[in-house]
Amino acid sequence: MQGIIDRRRVARSFARAAADYDSVAALQREAAARLDAHLNFTRITPRRMLDIGCGTGFLGRLLRRRFPKAELVALDLVPEMINRCRRSLGRGMPWRPKRRFLCGDATALPLAGESFDLVASNLTMQWIDRPERMVREMRRVLAPGGLLLFSTFGGETLTELRAAFTAVTPGRPAPLLSFPDVMALGDLLQRQAVETVVTDSDRITRTYPDVTALVRELKAMGASSSAIRHRGGGLGGRGLLRRLSASYPTEEEGGIRATFEILYGQAWYRPDPKREGVIPIMPLEG
Repeated sequence: MQGIIDRRRVARSFARAAADYDSVAALQREAAARLDAHLNFTRITPRRMLDIGCGTGFLGRLLRRRFPKAELVALDLVPEMINRCRRSLGRGMPWRPKRRFLCGDATALPLAGESFDLVASNLTMQWIDRPERMVREMRRVLAPGGLLLFSTFGGETLTELRAAFTAVTPGRPAPLLSFPDVMALGDLLQRQAVETVVTDSDRITRTYPDVTALVRELKAMGASSSAIRHRGGGLGGRGLLRRLSASYPTEEEGGIRATFEILYGQAWYRPDPKREGVIPIMPLEG
């Protein structure tokens, strides 16, 4: 990884972005819809669901719609996101749905083990410095027979921006995080003692007026380079932006294109047939 993620700075970056997040997070919204669509091919009726890195509730709303009888616990590192998610998930409901909201760390979940039938996360893992810790925690709170489902950025994300940076600053690493490929993601899941691991990927292409607009949206989504300690600075300098704009390929109809590779991970926790016991449930306060 070409940067070290500073968790506290990540939290501050997303806190600043919370107020306008919904208006700029079209990528997260689309990725949540595609992640939810993976459930079309599963047979599961969860009683309790966990949404890790819930943000303002893109995935939570879809899960609640798909499984209206299930309890939903929404967790995020950032209190401002939790507050907006709380309002979002209560909107348009004629009854009080079963839902809880927690501020917590994805790598140290404040939850009892084996207490959720569905543990899901949309575009959160890429902000975790040690993703294996997050997967380990997801596996820990997953009940026997439960499903783990998540999305994260893949290695082909922002290839155009990386290429432009390399062209204008040869020998200097791009101030962008490196992301895993689909095989590395599968290996990560296999190491956590889950079964029936399925990984796949697709690409979301977005267009922008120019490089400045792309960088501005990345920052508005909370992906501020100030949250990452890099060797060699960031993308925000005006001189660098001008050089990137000159090198970045433009579309015939104008503007630029940015590619985001989305990796999806899905795994079932198959219990030991000799194992007996009950699922511990941790009481939560809304």
